[in-house]
Amino acid sequence: MKEDYKKYLDPAFVSTFSNLSLTTRMVLKGFMLGIHSSPMKGFSAEFSEHKQYNDGDSTRFVDWKIFGRTEKYFLKQFEDETNIYANIFLDRSASMSFRSEKFQYSKLDYGKQLAAAISTILINQKDAVGFGNYADTLKEYIPQRSSKQHLKNILINIENDEVFNTHETYASFDEISMKLHKSGILVILSDLLEESDKLISRILTLQKRQQDIIVFMIADDDEYNLQLGDHLNMIDSETNENLIVKTALLKKKYKEIYDEHINKFKKVFTEKKIYFTFVTTRTPFHIPLREIVLVRGKK
Repeated sequence: MKEDYKKYLDPAFVSTFSNLSLTTRMVLKGFMLGIHSSPMKGFSAEFSEHKQYNDGDSTRFVDWKIFGRTEKYFLKQFEDETNIYANIFLDRSASMSFRSEKFQYSKLDYGKQLAAAISTILINQKDAVGFGNYADTLKEYIPQRSSKQHLKNILINIENDEVFNTHETYASFDEISMKLHKSGILVILSDLLEESDKLISRILTLQKRQQDIIVFMIADDDEYNLQLGDHLNMIDSETNENLIVKTALLKKKYKEIYDEHINKFKKVFTEKKIYFTFVTTRTPFHIPLREIVLVRGKK
């Protein structure tokens, strides 16, 4: 059926598989089929190993077979050619491992799958990709390359489930800054659950390294849409006294505070021309992936 591709973009479906390489292929299959059925332009349905001819380019590597089919000039690209330099940094703080009881897919799982899909898209477009894990410090970093073997190394690294106890990831951005040797695209995957002013300040300094920054803020779906019954039974730990609390007001206030936190990032980043997208662990993968493709197209 035409709509079958949508299941490959559904985190609930993807979460039933444990092999990251397999799920990445599934997600990208759904993404490309989705592009086929949408009016979205500017991205090939097949990962291209060509680039469009521009005035001044040498005609030596024009692919005449493509010209015969399309009457458009495209240049063949080779393994050592790179279009864009990109870096992807994944938050490994302990809060990222949170998952709802009824949905076995954590914020870290979502971030790992998104990082794997983004890396695959970019490297298949001959872009050079670097990848790093961070928490209170930058834990490790794989320098930018564009080969297929490099992609395998990144996917192996992403598959690791390790997290680190910290409430302050903002200090790691000083170390991340030192890895940004070339202008390009910088992708940050995090739940951003810490003091917003400090995070915003450090992320803004990364723009000085000539980066187009994309921030994906990831929340657990139940964490964002707080799931409570109509009443909450609260027990005093010292007196064992019970207090029955109606949860409607509590949920409303919680949502207001969470939205205020999200909107602070959104407002500042939008003003500073940083791309910001809020997703939950239930958000179909084509939504954040479309953002990557659109930003890459602008580059």
